[in-house]
Amino acid sequence: MQVLQPILEELRESAQSSAVQTPPDRGDLKRTIQCPKCHRRMDTHFYAGPGNVIVDTCDVCELLWLDRGELTRIARAPDESEGEDSLRF
Repeated sequence: MQVLQPILEELRESAQSSAVQTPPDRGDLKRTIQCPKCHRRMDTHFYAGPGNVIVDTCDVCELLWLDRGELTRIARAPDESEGEDSLRF
């Protein structure tokens, strides 16, 4: 989890522009994923920043699990400072 912010900053610098994204499927909040490290059930929730992404985290291992394309969706999401059109969950 500690390396996420530097990666996002690098991706945002190279991104052409923000992208309007479709909302995630709220049914994904019911999914259950086991942590690949400790095998406990991961917490499934909306990403705390922009991105319209549902992520899975393990607080014990400090692990963030992203499905295919989710890192890009987070990086290309509108920034809150860009105005009222920004998306946030």
